[in-house]
Amino acid sequence: MPKTQLVRLSMSLDEELGHALDGLVRAANYQNRSEYVRDMIRERIVDQEWEQNAASVLGTITLLYNHHQRELCGRLTEIQHDAQVHILAATHVHLSHEICAEMIMVSGSAAEIRKLYLALKQPRGILHAALSMSSTGEELH
Repeated sequence: MPKTQLVRLSMSLDEELGHALDGLVRAANYQNRSEYVRDMIRERIVDQEWEQNAASVLGTITLLYNHHQRELCGRLTEIQHDAQVHILAATHVHLSHEICAEMIMVSGSAAEIRKLYLALKQPRGILHAALSMSSTGEELH
């Protein structure tokens, strides 16, 4: 990737907010404010992609469920096959004799990924579901 030009910015913050920023930078183990602010901006760009229902985003759906629940595994597979997203990868982990975790990485529109997430969290036997929203990276250069 070619090196990009840096743009220098100057900003003014009241003293309390400046101290709060420095505390956040230290707590997150950043080397400096610039790196911290760059990451905050990137996070906001990703948030906007999802808020505006971007056509191409990346998400990871994590499911925690009881695999002994009758017909649950088949239902989860059926929901994924019917989804209007690309399933990029799925990882299934046995946490105990009864409990499994599954992580499903998907790409597609924000709206369709949310729709899949909502469908996957509803079947009986799902103990917990979470959606991690990310970006394809196109807007983050």
